[in-house]
This record gives sequence, C-alpha cells and structure tokens, in this order.
Amino acid sequence: MRNCLFIILLIIPVFFSSAEAQYESIMPRALEEPKDNRQGEHEFVFIRAKYSNYINSRKVRFGGGGGGGGDAYWWQADFDDADRNLLRGVRRYTTLDTSSRSYKAMSLTDPELFEYPFLYINMKRDLLFSGNGPNFKPKEVEALLEYMLRGGFVMIDDFWGPEHWQEFQVEHRKIFPDRKLVRLDTDHTIFHCFFDIDKITQVPGRGATWEFGWGFSLDDPEFPPAVYGVFDDNKRMMMLVNFNTDLGDGWEHTFDTGYPTRYCNEAYKLGINYIIYALSH
Repeated sequence: MRNCLFIILLIIPVFFSSAEAQYESIMPRALEEPKDNRQGEHEFVFIRAKYSNYINSRKVRFGGGGGGGGDAYWWQADFDDADRNLLRGVRRYTTLDTSSRSYKAMSLTDPELFEYPFLYINMKRDLLFSGNGPNFKPKEVEALLEYMLRGGFVMIDDFWGPEHWQEFQVEHRKIFPDRKLVRLDTDHTIFHCFFDIDKITQVPGRGATWEFGWGFSLDDPEFPPAVYGVFDDNKRMMMLVNFNTDLGDGWEHTFDTGYPTRYCNEAYKLGINYIIYALSH
C-alpha cells in the first residue's frame, strides 16, 4: 500500500451563535469549487467497493449521479453524488490534495485496491425486506482481509435494524471469524481527530426516515445509531461500522433543499474524521 504522505491539516472552525444558527450548512450551497489543474492522480482518492450482490428479483433503482435512476447494483446506492460531495467537504475543510473528481468504484478483488488506504462499503440493507446488500464471495473475503491486515481502513455504512444486524454479522464472520466488533464511545480518538463529535447522530436515509415515510421517523428511537470498530493485534482499527444511520445520504443530499441540513452537517463531520483518522493511523 502506498506510503501516506505527511498531512498538514487546515482546521476551519465552525461557530454557531444560536440554536437556530447551528442548522446552517457547513457546506456552501454552490457546487462551484476551485479550478483543478492537477495532472495525474490526487494524493487522496475515495474508493467505493464493488461487491457481489444477493440475488433478488426486485429492481434496484437509485437516484445518485452514477446510478442515473436506472437499474443498478446495491453498492451503487448514493453513487456518485455522495462521493463527489464528501470530497468537496474534504477539500474545503482540510489541505488534503483531492478534488470532487478524485474517486473510483473498484472491485474488491482488483489488485489496485492495495494502492489506496481508505475503502467505503455501502451495506445497503433495505429496511422493508431482506436479501439485499453484499454477499461476499470467498475471493472477496480473502482480498478484504488481506487489505485490512496490510494497513487498509474500511468504512461500513447504511444498514438498519436487528434483522440486518444479523445479516451483517454473517458477512463479518466470513472476514473475521475470531475478531469481535467493539462498540465505540465518543471519547475515542476517531471522534476528535478533526471535528469534535460528542454525540452519534442518526443520519436519515432518504426513503425510510425522511421523504417517503414508510413507518419510520427522524431520530427514530427504535433504530439507535451506533459505531463499532474491528481492531488488529496491534490495536489499530481496521474496520469501522456505522449502524442505524446513512452517512451516504447525508452527503448525497447536501444541496437538496428538502433534506434536513443538520444531518448533512453531522454526516460530513463523521466522514471527514474517519478519513483523517485512517490516513494518520
């Protein structure tokens, strides 16, 4: 895996003068960004995992830029609007060398994966039915395990409820039959390595908890958000698991006036902290 270059971080404080002001977006509403004249690849590239799917007769439709609203795979949920917007946030709040075009979707068995230290996996467990999201095959399991043991950091996102927790456990045991998930408290370094995060907020999924209803609500107490880690023998976090939350939707809908701004803000803070932690540990 490529050596991480020395990272100089520029922290831009965000101050809120009142309870109402705290819901102002930490991202500018314009999509414009500084002109990017860089030749070749940026230092930080956001990698999204392509994975094997459960077979399901339901037609999958996602509205992200990459999905185009047509039939797609589960890994494509929020792609590529979420990826581009998060990178806009990384560029705005840090001095990492990156841009909104610095992302790739990559098969878990692609040897090039080992060139990049950060990997995002959207579990995409639909609340309304089972049999969706990843179904890791042996070659994918082997590659994921090697990737993490060699220094890679994996971020898991977007799965909800007890049924899908059990399904996630199945996938987790394929990779780590002997390593436990450890629930993280907010005093862990990952929540303070850039932004100070003192509460794990449930970032709503567009369909389930925000736009369409479907029997769920914002900050639904039946789905308490939690963050878990998996550690190697040297106590380095290899995998971070976001449960009962959808950071990808928080990034994807940054410029959607209907999506609650305060949840976008929390999604950015967590995402940027995860990246900084992964690159500095």
